Parts: sequence; structure tokens; C-alpha cells
Amino acid sequence: MHDILIRGGKVIDPSQEISALRDVAVRDGKIVALCDPGTGGEARHSVDATDCIVTPGLIDLHVHVYNHVPIGLDPDQLSLGGGVTTMLDTGSAGSSNFDAFRRDCIDTARCQVLGLVNLSRAGLVASELGELMDRRYADPDGVVRTIARHPDVAVGVKIRAGAHIIGKGKDGWDNLHEAIRAARESKTWLMVHIGECPMSIPELVNELSPGDVLTHCFKGGTTRVTDDLGQIFDDVRAAQERGVKFDVGHGAGSFQWDVVDAALANGFEPTTISTDLHRDNLHGPVFDMPTTMSKFLMLGVPMERVIEMSTTAPAKTLGLQDEIGTLKIGTQADVTVLEQIEGKFLFTDSYGTQRTGNTLLSAAATVLRGDLLPGGGGRRMRFFAST
Repeated sequence: MHDILIRGGKVIDPSQEISALRDVAVRDGKIVALCDPGTGGEARHSVDATDCIVTPGLIDLHVHVYNHVPIGLDPDQLSLGGGVTTMLDTGSAGSSNFDAFRRDCIDTARCQVLGLVNLSRAGLVASELGELMDRRYADPDGVVRTIARHPDVAVGVKIRAGAHIIGKGKDGWDNLHEAIRAARESKTWLMVHIGECPMSIPELVNELSPGDVLTHCFKGGTTRVTDDLGQIFDDVRAAQERGVKFDVGHGAGSFQWDVVDAALANGFEPTTISTDLHRDNLHGPVFDMPTTMSKFLMLGVPMERVIEMSTTAPAKTLGLQDEIGTLKIGTQADVTVLEQIEGKFLFTDSYGTQRTGNTLLSAAATVLRGDLLPGGGGRRMRFFAST
């Protein structure tokens, strides 16, 4: 007798190159079988996944879920509503408050929450002031100590590299170099948020090493991954080829259709799809992880690739590919059932421009560490196009 049987769905698991109808059986918190439809046997709880897609639990590589910063969200609500079983908080806390972040959020959340430690000792507590405009707040040594104190959940370093955050000229470069030093000395990796940066994107990516992540990779504005002719910079392409990862980090101001179009036309895909969910974009334009994934379907990225960018690829970025982002037999039972809703739906980028897509993904059911969660689905993100 299984604990849970997910029946009749199309299983897409890029970690095993599976894209086929399967039943998924869960027992004692583990995946115990992937079998032909109708052959899974009996279970205490059965989920009918007919006409749905069954994937490894979604992994959101960019969220803000520390409840003591103004933009922080409840991680378990994101898990229930969006099918995300592992999420990475990207620098909401720094060396002075990461202990409290762990106590109040990471250790109390039902879903798996990991964190990047902000170079600014205060994190995003007063982010509207620019957390590194005063260089005294930069604390690379404190970041290294914090990661050493929390090696199971503090997995890397974060810096928001906008000029209004890290300063211009020497101050901007000094902050970036100290973030890089903290990542190297902690033997982890660095995520760099790009805004209107005090250095060019080619200059910035040339400072990064394999395993580092540039997030908000499709933002508009003056510092982009594309030049004025819409071509991917040679240095950006070279950085990706040597192992620097490029993360979507949609957010309220960091995702522009024209930049995505140009990048995809140049054969440049992101490594990972993520939301940058926080209080200011929860009810649009981001909504949740499945909606963000749907935007890439609308842009012509194949379903299997979208699933890979949302499961297998972020698991590899975290170095957890043997534990999460997979439905391999014996692994932790994190499973997301995605309903494909067909119609004409309006999708909005971070600059207020709308486009129409034909498929909206919605989290219909979520299994977290072997437990079938209540809730799933929703209508907040369904905006039907009139034509």
C-alpha cells in the first residue's frame, strides 16, 4: 500500500530524460515507483493527474521570504499556491540578522528554505536607502562566518549591484570585489542582482567564476545582457560557456519582453527560471512560479526545457541534484502536478507591456517531502484576452 499515488499524468523529469505517461508512487516520504498508468497499485491517497503534467517539485531560485524585511512573504503560502517545494531567499538577511532569519523563518517553514547572505550586514531591512551606499555596512568577513555557522542552509552570497545600492566608481567596485571575496573564502558562490549598474555588464561578468549566478538577466534599461543592436555581448556568451549561470529573477522591474526576445533569437537561454517574488509583485506581474514558466511557453521555449529550468537546473545550481529536482526512485518525494489551462491569457512583463499566450500553468497539487499538501490552483493570474 502506497501513501500517495499520482495517476495518469504526463511525467516530465529532465534528470532522467523522461517525458511519458506514468503513475508516481510515494511511500515513507520517498519516490518508490514510476510505472505505466493503471499499474501503480493501491494507495491511501490518490491524485488523478489526467491531462496534467507531473514534475519534480518546483525550485524557485529567487524569492524574499524573511518576514522582518518590508517585502518578505510567507514561504509556505508560496509553496501551497505555486507548487514550489524548495526556494532560495536571495539576500533578505545579512550577517547581523541571518541567525534571526533562520530561527523565525527557515526552521519554522514546512517547505525547504535556503538562503544567500547579503554582503550588507543589515540585508534588506532598509533596502530603500541603498544597503551598501555606506561602505561600513559591507561585511565580507561576517558573511564568511555566517555561512560557516549555517552550512546546511546558508549556501552562498548575494549583492544587489545597482549604482543606487552599492555606489558608483570605486565604491561600487569595492563592494562587488568584497562580495566575490566572501564567496571565494566561504567556498560557495555569488549571486549578483543587476540593476542600473556602476559598471557595464561585460565588465561585471568578467569578474564572475563558474557557478556564480547573474540574476535579473532579462532586465531592460541601460545595463543589459544585450547591446544597443539587440545582440548578446560576446563577454556574456563567453561567461555562460565557462559556467556562469543566468537566472531570470522576473520581479517587479527586471523582465522585459524585448530583451527576452533578443536573447532567445540569439540562441541565449537562461539557466534557471525564477520569480523574485515579494510583496510588491505577488499579485502581478509575477503571481507565482507556474505563471512565470507559462511566459516562456508563450515565447516558444519547449515544455521539457521550461521544466528543466525550473527543477533540474536550479537543483544543480544549489549542488543538490541528487536530492531534489528529480523523481528518481529513492529520492525525497517532492512532486508538483501542473494543470495546463488552454485559452487566451494576458501576460505582463515588468514594464507594463502585455502579450497573449495560449497556455497557463497552474499548480493543481503538491507533494512535499511525502505529504500531500492542501490547496493548489487559483484564479489570481487568469486574465483572459478579449481576442
